[in-house]
Amino acid sequence: MSAPPPPSDPTVPSLRAGGPATRLARAYGGLVFLVTCLIVLGASVRAFEAGLACPDWPLCFGEVIPQLNLQVAFEFGHRVLAGSVSLLFLFLAFRTWPRPEMRRHVVLVTVLLGLQIVLGGLTVLQLLAEWTVTSHLVTGNSVNAALLWLALRLGESGHEVRRAPRLRGAGTWVAVTVALAVAQIVLGGLVASSYAGLACPEWPTCNGGLWVPSLEGTVGLHVLHRFNGYALLAALLGGAAVFRAGGRFGRLARTAAGLGLAQVAVGVANVLSGLPEAVTVLHSLLAALLVLTLTATIREWLVSPATPGEYR
Repeated sequence: MSAPPPPSDPTVPSLRAGGPATRLARAYGGLVFLVTCLIVLGASVRAFEAGLACPDWPLCFGEVIPQLNLQVAFEFGHRVLAGSVSLLFLFLAFRTWPRPEMRRHVVLVTVLLGLQIVLGGLTVLQLLAEWTVTSHLVTGNSVNAALLWLALRLGESGHEVRRAPRLRGAGTWVAVTVALAVAQIVLGGLVASSYAGLACPEWPTCNGGLWVPSLEGTVGLHVLHRFNGYALLAALLGGAAVFRAGGRFGRLARTAAGLGLAQVAVGVANVLSGLPEAVTVLHSLLAALLVLTLTATIREWLVSPATPGEYR
């Protein structure tokens, strides 16, 4: 049997422009954009201390549409966008269900989204408890990552893509980097929910010229967040250097490293400037973009062939 032609050959099967899978992939891509906006809006709610601007749930002051001031507008707007995202996903899930190969993933996103809605309500009802705020942040990023994965799968269905073979050590790097990234999101949520953002008011030291004055309480959380961030950045930069010739996988690794550098720089600026709202929100945006980039990197590694010349 002769080898398949390269993707540039017009005889290679490809998605028909504007076909059903292509349109679904683009729609899920749009949903990823909306969920990213939702994550950023959630960061704005925290930054402007509007988490309890609507003290009840699912209504706001017992009303479907409450009277608005700045804080209520942030919290109520967050709820409206979350509801819109949920309805759009249900519509897309209905359109995707006829594709058997996508059903498990649709179910996964549905479960994650349902959990996120419950955690959103508990965040208000539990008066911004640390565990609810942190779980809400982690689950929100998980929903976004799962939606991107679904979009990528749909975008590639029906045609063959020639990819560079897996690079030695890439699997270990992916596992370590993802573990550090997950830990960083959890620590970031705990720092935000425990108001530990200025527990270390200096940089690069923490307090009084000490790098690690304590590993307990809010200072300990802040210190752990910093050092895990340094470890994550080192892993990202290492991956960008080692896998620079790795085709699309290498490009994604370099993008992740760039986002990691920007994230650390914004984190430092956040501390030194006293947690201004705009910088805090930018910090959350960069974190969400890094999660999406790492998600695409994981998928690229998983679908890359073990040997050159294969189609995956």
